Amino acid sequence: MDFAAELARFAATGRLGVFGYGVHLYDVVAVHGEPQAQQRVSPGRRWPHWLHYGSLQIVWCRCRRLSAMHVPAWHGELEIPGPAAGGSTLVPMPVTESRLTAALTAAGVSWRTEDRPQDRPEQRILTTRPTPYSAVTFTFVARHRPDDAPADDWPLYQASTSGRDHEVCPEPDRAVPDDGYGV
Repeated sequence: MDFAAELARFAATGRLGVFGYGVHLYDVVAVHGEPQAQQRVSPGRRWPHWLHYGSLQIVWCRCRRLSAMHVPAWHGELEIPGPAAGGSTLVPMPVTESRLTAALTAAGVSWRTEDRPQDRPEQRILTTRPTPYSAVTFTFVARHRPDDAPADDWPLYQASTSGRDHEVCPEPDRAVPDDGYGV
C-alpha cells in the first residue's frame, strides 16, 4: 500500500476506507465488526466514546455518527483496517511532508498550509476541505522527541478529520437494535 497516496484520497474525500466524518457506527460494524477497544472521552459522561479500529482513534457521538478521527502517525507503523472484517494492513512510517504534498499534487488536491511560529514553531498543518462542513488536517513536526535534531523533511505526526455541522444529536432511532453502548 502506498500510504501517501491513500492519505491523498483521505484528503480529497474525507474518508479512509469506510471511516469518515458523519459515517454511522452501524455501517462500520457491518464491514469491520465490533471495535477492538473503547472508552469514554470524559469519565463522568456516557458520550462521546472513543472506539478504536486498528490504529485509528475514532470519536463517536451519542447518535453513533463519527465526529472525529485521528491517525497517530508518530508510531513506527500503523495498523489500518482492511476492506473486510478482521483484515488490516501494517503501514510503515513516517510519511514525510514532501511525500504527502507530492501525492496531493498528483491527485489534484488543493490544500492550505498553516505555520505556527508564535506558539508552535516546529509544527506545520496542511488542511483540505473535502466537503463544505468537514476538514482533513495533516500535522507535521520538525522532530518527534526534544532530543532529536530537526528533520530536513518533516514527518507526519497525525492526520485527522472532523466536521462542524453536528451540534445536537437527534433522538436515537428506536427501530435499530440496541448496540450495547447505551443512550
